[in-house]
This record gives sequence, C-alpha cells and structure tokens, in this order.
Amino acid sequence: MAFLKYFTVTLFAFFASLPAHAQNLKLTPGFWQGINKDNFEYNVLEIKENGEHRLIIANIASAFHRNKSIAFNNNDIKCSRLNCTITLISPNKEHLQFTLILSRYLDNSFEVLEIYSNADDDLVMSKTYRLEKQERQSTVHTFIDKYRSKIDELAAIEKSGLYGFWVGLLNLDGNQKLVSIEFPPNKESYFNYFESGANDIISTTFMPQDIKEKDNVLKITTSNSTFANKLIIHKDNRELKGYMYSNHKGTTLQTGSFKLYRFERPE
Repeated sequence: MAFLKYFTVTLFAFFASLPAHAQNLKLTPGFWQGINKDNFEYNVLEIKENGEHRLIIANIASAFHRNKSIAFNNNDIKCSRLNCTITLISPNKEHLQFTLILSRYLDNSFEVLEIYSNADDDLVMSKTYRLEKQERQSTVHTFIDKYRSKIDELAAIEKSGLYGFWVGLLNLDGNQKLVSIEFPPNKESYFNYFESGANDIISTTFMPQDIKEKDNVLKITTSNSTFANKLIIHKDNRELKGYMYSNHKGTTLQTGSFKLYRFERPE
C-alpha cells in the first residue's frame, strides 16, 4: 500500500539517527486516550498486564451512550524501534482491515495513524490523532460516573430553547478538549471543562439573569474569576457554537471556540 510505505519511510528517515542498540518500542500497561475531532469520538486504548487489551471508541455527541469496544491481545501487536502496529477487527466495516500505527510523541503520548484497507491492501481511508497517557481512569469513565444521572434528568426535560445537557469539543490552544453545558430551567447552569491526563474537571456557573440575548446570540457572564468567565453562544436548537474567554483584571488569559450537541436519549 503506497500510503503506508510512504508513512513508514518517513518515520525511518526521522529515526535513522537512533543508536543501533536501541530497543523496540513497547506498549506498557495503562490507559491512553485522545480525541478524533473529525469523527467526534473519544478513543481510549487500554493495555492490560494479562495481555487482553481493548480499544474503546466512544461517541461524544451521544454523551458516550454509543460506544464500541474492540478486543485484541499481544499476538495482534508488532513493535519495532520506530512504532507499534496493532491489527484489529474493523468496527462496522468487517470487509476492511483496521490497523493502528503508534509512534512515540514526547514521553507519555503516541501519534496514531489509523488505517482502513481492503483485501488488496489498498488504502480506503485514514485518520490521525494523538493518544495521551492517563494516570487514573479514562475521561470517558469519569464523565459517565459524574454526569449519568444529570444527563438522564436533563434529557427528560421538554426540548425548549436551551434546556438540556449539551456535550462537545472545545478548541483550546490548538488542542481539542471535552466540554459540556448543563442548562436546567430557571436554575444554576454549568459550563464544564475536562482536563485530560489528570482527569480534573473545571466548572463555572451562571444564572438565568447572567444571560443577555440579542439576535439569537447569547452573552453570558459566569462565576469563575479566571476561567471561562465570558461565553458567547450562537443559539440553535440542535447545536451550540461559540467562544470562551478567560479574563482577569482586564487581561485576556485564554480564548477557545467550541461546538456542542444537545444530548437526546436513544430510542
């Protein structure tokens, strides 16, 4: 496959200066996670001591109600000095070969090339994303543990205006992060940001009186003194697009853009 050969040659040239005695790359037990923004998916690679591993592909827009878990073992992993190749059963595309090529990025991360190829070894499609080491449980697990009851409660509310649970991605300093907004009727609302790696959740709140609306654009002042204290949201029944500003004493510390979808309970 020409694409795969090009990718391998490029990596070889990059690592050609490594010492001859350098050991093969290894996948050590633990969690690695990352966001595939094009597919709106959260990917979690779980490597276990017992050799029974899995890749979890979690759908963000469904608040992780729709997930795929693909099992594999040590026989499916081949590592060289340059990368590790994992051959998997293709989810929902059984006639295609599904391959992950992981290359080391810094100390605790991998750059991933995800390849779908046919029986003739021709490239059908590919995706790239980054997986970062997770110190404890995955962000997907943390999200479900903390918000499942809130999600179900807000999903039961009649779909009117902004009411409900919204989940999506925040582009922060060029990196994609998981965010959610809780909009209950006539109560305190929450803007939640999930910091990957340490599984920290940063939240800021606002009340109905903190929302100013003009021409379907919402300008919101939140309670946090330094994080996301200004939100601008373009109102839509199906998705929310907007911007986050972190200001402190008249200085803008950080900005970000986001897109969120309203969670609707699966039928």
